[in-house]
Amino acid sequence: MLEVEGLENVPKTGRVMLIPNHSGILGWDAAVLHYEIFKTLRRLPRTMAHAFWESNEFFRNGSKKLGFFPPDFKKAIKYLKKNKLMIIFPEAEHGNFKPSIKMYQLTDFNPGFVALAMMTNCTVVPVCILGAEENYINLGTINWFEKSFGAKIPIPLNLLPIPAKWKIKFLKPISFQKYDKKDIKNEKFVKEVTDNVKFRIQSNIQLELVKKGIFKF
Repeated sequence: MLEVEGLENVPKTGRVMLIPNHSGILGWDAAVLHYEIFKTLRRLPRTMAHAFWESNEFFRNGSKKLGFFPPDFKKAIKYLKKNKLMIIFPEAEHGNFKPSIKMYQLTDFNPGFVALAMMTNCTVVPVCILGAEENYINLGTINWFEKSFGAKIPIPLNLLPIPAKWKIKFLKPISFQKYDKKDIKNEKFVKEVTDNVKFRIQSNIQLELVKKGIFKF
């Protein structure tokens, strides 16, 4: 079951970046968000995915059809300048593979999306995704295969997802039109903007969890 709120905050045209939290081990949150945007807005998102999806020809061909692309800054700029809708998970695998004991506690955001937004005058829409955390119970990660796969491997207790109610909440868009390339060089400022976006997502997730009665913050 999926509930969607705030879809009117996502521009129907023009360049825009969706910045969601990331969880659930297998990346179902990316698939659900991707499908919802395509179904309701008829826009094919370009999703910045882990380099694993470029590891062989089979994954590369399949991911390309879905609109996935590797973490390539130049390619991201190219898509945005073509007025595409892009999805970037700034927590990357650190959020996706975190242990269940840290459920709904966001990890550090990579500030790269802020630099992208400033360089391209792109609108940023923070996104809260709830439900993926409950799908899998993860004990943590192991790094034995990190050299082979380019990432740590999670240790889930269940292979089949536990049924959960999902919710995607699109927050108010953030405009970066008043910034330019000079602001990108101010690392402290970029970090503050990054943390502000993270705080917006985290605080809204906490409010939603209180409504669901899962946690009392």
